[in-house]
Amino acid sequence: MVRLEHICFCLKYYRDDVLLTSVNMFKGVGDIILKLVSDVKKGGKVRVVTSYDVDSVVAAGIILKYLQQNDVRFEYLTVLDVDGTSVLDDVPTVTIDVGVKDLKRSLSFIRGDRMDVRRLGTGYEVLTPYYSYTVFKALEDVMIVTNDVRYYVLASMLSRFTPRVRYQQVDELLKNYLRELSDLNLIRVVRGPKLFNYSVSDLSIVLSRSLDLFVPMYSGVKDLKGLSDEDLIKYVMDGISGFTQMKFSPNELIGDNYIITQEWVFKDVYEFLYALLSVSDIYGVEYIITSILLTNYIPLIRFKYEKLLKDLIGKVYSVRSGGLTQVRRNVYKVKLDSLTPLTPISKILKSYFIPPNSTVVYEVGSENYLPLSEAPLETVDSLVKRPYERVGTLLKFKEFK
Repeated sequence: MVRLEHICFCLKYYRDDVLLTSVNMFKGVGDIILKLVSDVKKGGKVRVVTSYDVDSVVAAGIILKYLQQNDVRFEYLTVLDVDGTSVLDDVPTVTIDVGVKDLKRSLSFIRGDRMDVRRLGTGYEVLTPYYSYTVFKALEDVMIVTNDVRYYVLASMLSRFTPRVRYQQVDELLKNYLRELSDLNLIRVVRGPKLFNYSVSDLSIVLSRSLDLFVPMYSGVKDLKGLSDEDLIKYVMDGISGFTQMKFSPNELIGDNYIITQEWVFKDVYEFLYALLSVSDIYGVEYIITSILLTNYIPLIRFKYEKLLKDLIGKVYSVRSGGLTQVRRNVYKVKLDSLTPLTPISKILKSYFIPPNSTVVYEVGSENYLPLSEAPLETVDSLVKRPYERVGTLLKFKEFK
C-alpha cells in the first residue's frame, strides 16, 4: 500500500499526470513482485539476475533483502554466470539490466527515460530510469527498511552523474528523492567544491583522498588553514590544469555535496559510491549484495576501501606518466604493474582525458582487464575474444577481437 504521506509529498513536486504514473507504477511493480513470490512452490526459490551496473546490483540487494525477511529462498546470479538454458526453467525470475528472453515467469527491469510497466506473455517488463529507486519504492511499505538501504539507493542513483565534472546537475526524479531524504534528516546538501567530504573533514585530508574530483599533485605541504572557497577552487583549478593541460571554469568544479547526517560508516555519499565501486571491482558485486543483506558487512566496505585507496591513487599517477593509448575508436588501453580498482581510474580518465562514453582496457602483465561496471555486454561482445573470465567485477582476457 502506498502511504498517504508519500502521495502528499509527491503532490508537492509532480504534475498530476506524473504523480499518477509514478505512484501507480511503484504499487504495480510491488504487486508483481509479491505475486511472483507467492507463486513460489513449497521449498522453491526466486532467482535474481543482474548486470554489473551498481544501480542494478543495489536493486537486486533490496529484492533479496525482502525475500530474506520473508524466509523465501533465493538465488543470485550475474549475467556472465548465466548460460543459454540455465534460466529457462520454471523458477520465478527477476532480471535487472539483463536481456534474458523466453522466461516463463519473470519480471524484467530495463533502462528507460520514463517509467512504464508492460505485460509480455507470462511475464512483465518495467521501464525505469533508476532500478534501485523503483524497487525500493515498490517494496518499502512491505519490508523493514533501514537508513543504510536509503543510502545505497542514493549512491547508486548518483552513479549516473559521475564523473562529476561532466555533470552540472541531477534530474528531477533524483532531486525528488534528495528532498525526501533531506526531510527525513538523513542527508544535508552542501554547495561547494566537488570534493569528497568537503565541509566535514580537514581540507588537507579532503584534497589528498578525493577521487571525484581527483585533485592532482597535492603534496600536503601547502598550508590550507583559513583558505576561502574562492582560493580553494583556484588551487584545485591550478592542480588540474598542471596535470591535464585542461582548463575548467569555477562553475564546473562547484556542485552539491550530499552529507550523511546520521552516525554512519561514511559521511559523503559520493565517497560511499566510489567505495562500493572499488570494493566491487576486486571482490565482486556479490560483496555489495552481502553488505545490503548483512549490515555488519558495511564497515568491511570501509575497511577494504581504505586498504585499496593509497595504491589506487598511486596508479592514477602511473597511468598519467605511462601513457594512454587509443587502440580503436573510443577504446583506450593503459598499462599497470599490478591490479587495483579500475572503475575509479576510468572515471578519473573520463573526467580529464577521454570522452565519457569511452571504454578503457587495462594491461597487467600478459592479461587484459575490463571493468564490467563501465562496459555493457554489447561492448564486451564487440571487443573481447573468448575465452575470458570474471575476476571480481573485472573481465580478464588475452586478446581483442
